[in-house]
Amino acid sequence: MNALTRALAMLALAALLVGLLAAAVIARSDHVDDATFAAVFMVGVGFVWIATGLFAWHRRPANKAGALMTWTGFLWLVNAFVAANSPAIFTFAVLASNLYLGVFVHLLLAYPEGTLSRRIDRRLALAVYALCTLGALPILLSGIQACESCPESVIQVTSSTTLGNIGDVFTSVAAIALAGAVIWVLGARWRAASRPQRRVLAPLLWSGMALIALVAVTLTSQTVTGDQVPGIFPVAWQLVFAAVPFAFLIGLLRGQLAQADAVGELLQRLGATGTDGLRGLLADALGDPSLQLLYWVEDGWVRRDGRRADRPNHAYTPVELDGELVGAIIHDASLEPEALTHVAAAAGLAMRGERLEAALRRSRARIVEAGLQERRRLERNLHDGAQQRLVALSLTLRIAQNQIPKNPELAAQMVGAAQEELTHALAELRELARGIHPAVLSDRGLQAAVEALAVRSPLPVKVVEVPGERLPEPIEAAAYFVIAEALTNVAKYANASNATVAVRRVNGHACVEVRDDGVGGADPGRGSGLQGLADRVGALDGSLALDSPPGSGTTLRAEIPV
Repeated sequence: MNALTRALAMLALAALLVGLLAAAVIARSDHVDDATFAAVFMVGVGFVWIATGLFAWHRRPANKAGALMTWTGFLWLVNAFVAANSPAIFTFAVLASNLYLGVFVHLLLAYPEGTLSRRIDRRLALAVYALCTLGALPILLSGIQACESCPESVIQVTSSTTLGNIGDVFTSVAAIALAGAVIWVLGARWRAASRPQRRVLAPLLWSGMALIALVAVTLTSQTVTGDQVPGIFPVAWQLVFAAVPFAFLIGLLRGQLAQADAVGELLQRLGATGTDGLRGLLADALGDPSLQLLYWVEDGWVRRDGRRADRPNHAYTPVELDGELVGAIIHDASLEPEALTHVAAAAGLAMRGERLEAALRRSRARIVEAGLQERRRLERNLHDGAQQRLVALSLTLRIAQNQIPKNPELAAQMVGAAQEELTHALAELRELARGIHPAVLSDRGLQAAVEALAVRSPLPVKVVEVPGERLPEPIEAAAYFVIAEALTNVAKYANASNATVAVRRVNGHACVEVRDDGVGGADPGRGSGLQGLADRVGALDGSLALDSPPGSGTTLRAEIPV
């Protein structure tokens, strides 16, 4: 038995003792007409509220709704001590007789989250508490008697009834106004609620609004007529209050059973239809049309179409399979955690299948993005480099042409400068062409292209092995760019003294390996180069792996099926 269970058991025992004491006080009362019925009704209603509250408290300890229901039941039992013959106990019980209504209104305003999250809710609850605490004070201070045989108030300061009458009218008017405000706030919450939220709100909200409306009608009638209201309204008020825990419990159990059936149906439909329409199946199972799915891939959260998504910041439940994060269910905050846990477990396998589709679409999207970025880079380099040189060369040649008859020597010098400028432009164009697809790779194959990369590298690079025979062109291109990107990263970040390159054919795969003796600790998420390589290799059904322990160098491996 954990600490919470022990504490709730102690509260249950305390409720039993308070209930028995309240029954004894009512049974010995001199001013209660039907003591047996009063004792059974008062104690029975209090026990129902406390039992329901303890059940909800144990089921969801972090939610304060169960605690508020429990304290409502305890304060209802305190209200039973108004039957006491002792003036002191009677006075205290009258002062506290309406506090159960204050906690009940607090429960209504805080339900279902259990907290007063809005300023208007907090202010309204505070006003109700203040009225319930101070409302009976003017009567107790004056000479008004609650009944002919009731004990006198121990805090009475005057025998005049004027203070009590004025205070009673003021209290009734304030209570009517607060009741109207509470009903208006609850009605606005109902109108703004989603379908799952309404399903959770309905049992307590409607019964609570009915109770508050009956209290308001009773007080209005009493204020207008100036007399107590012995008719149907007080009886209805108490009966509705007694029925609220049952409505709450029925709604809670009905929701649990309905969601359990929905989860069972979800499992059957998943088995029958696979992953098609998974979002719709989950939305139907949980009764939440707003439900959305996100998938976790290497570079973060994505939607099913592969578009990047922000980190979930609303209510969500992670979905894991074999300890691996697969995705998340974005759902209405009012849904039951237990049902969500079962649904997440049932949907794990199906979501993993959809995640593969989302990852593939994301990879394709990255390839398209990389292509667009490369196109913009080439356009920028052409515009800022070779194009500007060729424009300047054209102007130089035009001027030289005009100078031939006037100053042949100057024209010859300008032609020489133009020739030099043309050489630079051709070199830049060759460099750009090498970035797109190196000519040496097309003409002489992967071995010659890798050796050219090793020669151009700013640090010593040893080519250990490269197949002599030609590989398919897409595979050679992928291997070449893996090696080129890896050697560039080694030169920039690794602080290495040398590197080795090897390309082997193993079990029908082209295995590319670039190793260095640098500082290690490479971050695969830094920059887009490695991700672009992973997409390029993945497009050929290959895989890319990075091994970079701190202080032990870095090894980049790619395996591409041939």
